[in-house]
Amino acid sequence: MTNLIMIPALGCDARLYSGIAPLLPANVLSSSIIADEVSFEACVAQVLKQAPERFVILGTSFGGRVAMELTLAAPERVSGLVVIGAGPGPVADARAGVRRSERLRGGEFEQVITEMGDIISHLPGPHGPQTRDAFISMCRTQGPDLMARQSDALAKRIDLWPRLKEISCPALMLWGVHDQFSPARDGLRLSASVQRGRYAELAECGHFPTLEYPEEAASAIHHWMADNGLSAT
Repeated sequence: MTNLIMIPALGCDARLYSGIAPLLPANVLSSSIIADEVSFEACVAQVLKQAPERFVILGTSFGGRVAMELTLAAPERVSGLVVIGAGPGPVADARAGVRRSERLRGGEFEQVITEMGDIISHLPGPHGPQTRDAFISMCRTQGPDLMARQSDALAKRIDLWPRLKEISCPALMLWGVHDQFSPARDGLRLSASVQRGRYAELAECGHFPTLEYPEEAASAIHHWMADNGLSAT
């Protein structure tokens, strides 16, 4: 049995992966862990405390950053890495991140999640509007305090590009071509920067491939796991 730990994006929960979980190999046991500490170091510790001894880790956006940081911090526990829409670079504008946290804590929660929702998916695509609505629904469930803590961590992220060569486990970078938060070119570069990287992208897709195209996303993950012996019985 292969344990697959999935780390949701900012403000999201296990519903981000509800469409792909049933489509993964039968011998893959998937579960979601929400990381919600104010630093990535603390988020890594939070996930490691709940995770099994050995696992494949998958993360989207904020969760993808947690997955990368965890793989670098505890490589002996990670047998495979999937990053979806998460760049390894430093924060581009720390003040903007701090301001987002302030807005979340200061009564502008609905405005923030609506603004993010409007660019979270590829709205012209066939599943864009539903993905937008699903994101906003998850955010409302998680609430402003959790999102603000995650936002704090994002506002302090450092540059991981120089360390990516340390990642030796099989790694899949899965991107939507129309990702407005993390450009697809970063995913391609990321796949070339680790030792055993693969890049896959979905057309007419934004920041959340697992919601916008669950069958295609699950297929990419399934084939990658099989090719790397990560879903063997």
